[in-house]
Amino acid sequence: MMTDKGSNLCTPVKEIEVLNAAQNKETDDEIEDRSEVEKRNEVRRSVRERVPTEKMLAYQREESEKAEKRLMHAYEKWKDEARKARGLLKTDITESQLASIIDILENERETVMNAYIKVRSYATPPTDTRRRIDACDAVTKDIVKIAYERISGVDGDFDSEQVKGRLRELLDRDYARSIYGSTVSHISSKSSTPISQPSVNSILMAKRIEAAAELAAKEAEYATIMEEKEQREKIQLLEEKQRKELDAQRSEFERLQAVKEVRAAKARLEVYDKEETTHSTNQNDELLQPVSIYTHKPVYSSSVKPTLNERVSSPTPNVDVSYLAQAVQDSITLNRLPMPEPTVFTGDPIHFIEWKASFQSLIDKRHISSADKLYYLKKYIAGSALKTLEGIFYRNDEEAYKDAWKRLQDRYGQPFTIQRAFREKLANWPRIQPKDSEGLRNFSDFLTTCKDAMPHVKGLEILNDCEENRKLVSKIPDWAAARWNRQATQTLSETQDFPSFQDFAHFMSIEAEVACNPVTSFHALHVSEANKEKHNLKVSKNKASVFHTKLVTQHENPKLTSKITKPCLFCQGSEHQIHDCSKFTARSLEERRQFIKDTKLCYGCLRLGHNARDCHSRHSCNTCKRRHPTCLHDDGFIRKLKSSSLQGPENAHEKVTTSLSVESGCTSANTSMIVPVWLSSQNNPVSEKLVYALLDTQSDTVFIEYAVSQSLKVDSCPVTLKLTTMVGKDSLILSERVSGLRVRGFNSPLVLDLPAAYTKECIPADRAHIPTRETARCWKHLAPLIDKIPPLQDCEVGLLIGYNCSRALAPREVILGAENEPYAVRTDLGWSIVGPSLTHHESQSSLTMCHRVSIKEIPAVTPTDVIKVLESDFKDTEERTRVVSQDDIMFLNKLGESIRMNKDSHLEMPLPFKRRPCLPNNEPLAVTRLQHLKRRLMKNQEYREHYVKFMEDVIENGDAERVIDEGKEGEKWYIPHHGVYHSKKPGKLRVVFDCSARFKGTCLNDHLLVGPDLMNSLTGILLRFRQYPVALMCDIERMFHQFHVDKADRDYLRFLWWRNGDFNSQPQTFRMRVHLFGASSSPGCANYGLKHLAREGEHLYPLGSQFIMQDFYMDDGVSSVESAEKAIKLAQEARQLCALGGLRLHKFASNDKAVLETIPPSECAVDVTSVNLSLTDQSLERALGIYWAS
Repeated sequence: MMTDKGSNLCTPVKEIEVLNAAQNKETDDEIEDRSEVEKRNEVRRSVRERVPTEKMLAYQREESEKAEKRLMHAYEKWKDEARKARGLLKTDITESQLASIIDILENERETVMNAYIKVRSYATPPTDTRRRIDACDAVTKDIVKIAYERISGVDGDFDSEQVKGRLRELLDRDYARSIYGSTVSHISSKSSTPISQPSVNSILMAKRIEAAAELAAKEAEYATIMEEKEQREKIQLLEEKQRKELDAQRSEFERLQAVKEVRAAKARLEVYDKEETTHSTNQNDELLQPVSIYTHKPVYSSSVKPTLNERVSSPTPNVDVSYLAQAVQDSITLNRLPMPEPTVFTGDPIHFIEWKASFQSLIDKRHISSADKLYYLKKYIAGSALKTLEGIFYRNDEEAYKDAWKRLQDRYGQPFTIQRAFREKLANWPRIQPKDSEGLRNFSDFLTTCKDAMPHVKGLEILNDCEENRKLVSKIPDWAAARWNRQATQTLSETQDFPSFQDFAHFMSIEAEVACNPVTSFHALHVSEANKEKHNLKVSKNKASVFHTKLVTQHENPKLTSKITKPCLFCQGSEHQIHDCSKFTARSLEERRQFIKDTKLCYGCLRLGHNARDCHSRHSCNTCKRRHPTCLHDDGFIRKLKSSSLQGPENAHEKVTTSLSVESGCTSANTSMIVPVWLSSQNNPVSEKLVYALLDTQSDTVFIEYAVSQSLKVDSCPVTLKLTTMVGKDSLILSERVSGLRVRGFNSPLVLDLPAAYTKECIPADRAHIPTRETARCWKHLAPLIDKIPPLQDCEVGLLIGYNCSRALAPREVILGAENEPYAVRTDLGWSIVGPSLTHHESQSSLTMCHRVSIKEIPAVTPTDVIKVLESDFKDTEERTRVVSQDDIMFLNKLGESIRMNKDSHLEMPLPFKRRPCLPNNEPLAVTRLQHLKRRLMKNQEYREHYVKFMEDVIENGDAERVIDEGKEGEKWYIPHHGVYHSKKPGKLRVVFDCSARFKGTCLNDHLLVGPDLMNSLTGILLRFRQYPVALMCDIERMFHQFHVDKADRDYLRFLWWRNGDFNSQPQTFRMRVHLFGASSSPGCANYGLKHLAREGEHLYPLGSQFIMQDFYMDDGVSSVESAEKAIKLAQEARQLCALGGLRLHKFASNDKAVLETIPPSECAVDVTSVNLSLTDQSLERALGIYWAS
């Protein structure tokens, strides 16, 4: 028996029958449900029946044929599986095989049903197809039922005859004959008895019934086709009618559009005639009113009506028109809005979270390719963030995009990084002055930013600590700190907890709002607007003295005024200032003067804060050329002045003399290095502003006009500057430091990066000093520059570049004239003309400029600094702490892994690079420096002899070697060299290799690690030197040259020299084999090598190793011991230990003659016989910069 009595499949027979009936019902319901769903979907898809085109019909026929083929294929496959299943059921098979038969048949039946539903979606299937589908479903159910009964063990053990009997019963059913046709024929042929008459009649009856059913199906199909044809004809007629009506409505709509345009033109003409200054917005509103908006409504025939929801009332025409008008207006308004785009991320971790959110919302969530996302990512990052992703933009796949975000997240999105950026900005925030309400508001705003970021950056919760709060309170004014102290004390007494950072931020927000109240604040009540402007002018005046001093009466062009950032004081318009206000000039002269008097404006420049006597920016009248604004011109006063001058010629002569520059209207007779430039920032290099730049070789700083800085929207921070000028020394002024500025010439693509700049209210340069093409035309030698100098631009002098940006001031080309004639200079920013621009020598201008400024940025003084100064009076000693950086650890690792003893018995180490560099070929720089050296050598014979002797010794000792090959590109560097004399050692020259010589912005020292401070404490050495009675001193000969460089790094130490000192021959290329004097890494390498040698020999020479480890300061060793015997042993061990590494100890000195007698005379500092130990005549030895009496 095959049945497992413990199986879950052993169910009663009734349950099996119920299960089969349910499956049959589910199959029928499934087909009906799918058909109904399709019908409902078709109804929802369209309101009216669609009439497909010929191409569409052909396509549908093709798809229908394909679907029928797939159905027949699935049907044949199922039929094969049914026959196989019937054959397997005749045998004794296992339960797993029976379950497999059930699964296969049901899956194949499901495939047939799906294919059949697909065929029905195109057309009504024929009767044969429907009969096959019914047979498929019925046969599958029969076989599945028998299989379930076999699994459940209803019929007991397997009985072959019983099973075959049941399978024969299946053949007697009509729907099974087409499935088992061959089997039925086979069984009939094996029958030995003739067919009985009743069986023949039943067969004929079945065929007759089948034929009748097929006939009825054909007739129904024909009727359906005819009905469909009739409906299609009706639909075509309706569509043709609707098409004609639609054409008529379209023509009417076009007519109405034309009428609308005519009415709009008429209305616009009427509006222009009535009021010329009407705002464009009002015009649009008036034009929209008389024009009706046409809405198209579909027209349906009385016979064909769309299905509508009767419970929804149709809107009235007025509602439709107003709704459509509102929709059009909203669409137009939306289109006028600027396109949202992310901000540019420059590498400030504070702004990373908000920038990331905006970029992902506007760019990342769009369905665009990875290459496009990388393009936008590159567009919206700059500065250090852009450098972080260098190399990624060569790729354009999805992985590159993910890698880019991972780098940005690791570099700027780490919570600790963002927390540190917030805390550093808070720590560096300057102390707020008691009356600085704007500074208090800015501080409050940043505290609010920290509070909002705290839920996203958990590390900022440290700001809740009371110590952190104390640091923040130290930056606010005393009055605000006192109020916070009162509130914090009250909170402590009530809750026993210190107030949180959120409480402090809320407190500061309230205090800033109170301090900046425009009506009742301290500044609003006690400081008038005029006093405020006067205060600002005092600061500006101090700044103005930085650049030049204006003396008297040279008129200023109105175009020199800085960019308008305040509204007109008369009409409050933002497009002009009061001197250009048409409403102000329309008033009478008396009314204008009275307004200026009431508002306390300056009569010279129409600004607040000063009077005409102290004005340094007086306007020039366009009518009479006098020193007053044009809007204050008085014709009566001019006529009166002329009549008085005719009556008194002597007085007239005196007046012309005292106001010569005003009467003549002559501009300045000098021009300077003022060029037009395009100014931008690294954060937004696309946005450029045209300004004039004053190239000042006597200032050591870059200054930018405050309004220009604001227009570029660059980040700035408040600072205090200490200025030294011709006017005063160490003057303190308030300013802002601006970083990341870029500048290029007017017609030049070359962009120069400017160092940190400082803001100034204005750059008081005379516009008449700007060289123009007319200036070049006045001089014959400057005629070639007429087309090279840009025309005079309508922009202010907004930038001053000092010599701390030497590249911008470097002359690339100079055109000289005769004596007292101007000369032209070309820099990277363009051509300029310097000198007098008039042909006579006596200029009529009384404007004088003096450029010379030196600044120093003063850090903000905190209470902690004051406490440190006060406590410094009570500090006797200060512990010396050494901090090891990551670069120091890298230095030690590199030398520790690579140091070795070479075949010459010298320690050999590599050059400790930060990262192996690829350097430009700086041979031209070395050749130029060598020619300069040659001129000096030829002028000084003693210097030449010492220099040649030193270089010959270097080559003969093997410290340098000649180079024949060209070397690998990017891994070679030519080092210039020069000689220096020691002030304490006359006649002894040392050649220094200039590893800091820069070429194309880099030098060798930029890429070398300096290493940690390995030198012993000088104080400890000197104290130990005086500890015991017997002193001992010595020196390492040519210490740097005793430590060799790895051969792979020697090409970085190339230099040029004449072989055998023959200056008439061509210089040849040499390279150093040793660590040279002048490299920033050489002291660290030499100290490391010396201590490495001492550690290696500490077991053989303990005294000598201790002496080298503790009592050497660079190459000088000094110590003291208890007795002469110990000093002798110490010297002997030290010499032997150093000899192991190729080092030579010499210049031994001691206060004990017995010690010196054991040392060879060649190694002693003085002849032993000359040493006099008497107190009256002691020998003086110099060690570590101090003379000692031995």
